[in-house]
Amino acid sequence: MMRIATFGDLHLGHTPVLDKFLGEEDRLLRLDDHLSRTHDRIILMGDIYQTDYGSYPGSRSDVLEAILKRYSRIVGRWRATHHYSLFGNHDLITQKLLGNLKQIRLIKDHWRIWLTHGHQFDPFIGDEGRLPFFVTWMIGGLRRLGFSRLADFLEGPFYDWGQRFFKALELAAIKALHHGKNDVIVMGHSHQMACLPIGRGVYVNSGACVPDSLRYVSIDTARRVVEVRSFTPPNGTQLFLRWQEGSPSFVRNFIPGSTGPQGRKEASALLLSP
Repeated sequence: MMRIATFGDLHLGHTPVLDKFLGEEDRLLRLDDHLSRTHDRIILMGDIYQTDYGSYPGSRSDVLEAILKRYSRIVGRWRATHHYSLFGNHDLITQKLLGNLKQIRLIKDHWRIWLTHGHQFDPFIGDEGRLPFFVTWMIGGLRRLGFSRLADFLEGPFYDWGQRFFKALELAAIKALHHGKNDVIVMGHSHQMACLPIGRGVYVNSGACVPDSLRYVSIDTARRVVEVRSFTPPNGTQLFLRWQEGSPSFVRNFIPGSTGPQGRKEASALLLSP
């Protein structure tokens, strides 16, 4: 048996004004304590680092270096043997400099699990697009100039609307699950919490992991259970979504738009029927 935890889309920044995680490294350390104690493997799903807020467009090595120094304690933890890292569209440079992976495929207890950030399925980004780098660089510039509310809108409600409207990741997961080569598909990128049963399989996404809602996916291969949870230091957890293979129903302990565990309004949970 194996228990696997995944989380991503932290968007750690190299300066306070550009850091969406607000420099709260201690919360990440407590999250790592919890996940290391309760799971066998921890997989970082990409967009951990906001490396495209540099002086020039693109995923920048100098920005990555500054972020690694700013969050040096947790970065040291993530280099432990039971941690694995994917890259996303905002930290592409980590593939070259840190050896982060595009995808992970594993089979355990006859369960086939595919993990990838998912930006390659986004019609506005894809694998090779350069325009998104320019747009993100401009948004970083807005933050530097003090227009953080406009930047928050563009990267928050406006971005969320696009992800919910086009459902690109969900459609890609449906196609992949219908091909019958995967049982569980885990993605990030969309910032939308999701649990989508498809045939005998499931697509799951924990959404963005932010300081006041440290969300993660928990997979138990022996029990055939997939969950989306949130960790609240020092030892609290909240169950949002739960799916079990062969079960006629799944658990949803979350109402879209309701107040989350820290009194913050969460992004909508997507729990769809195929």
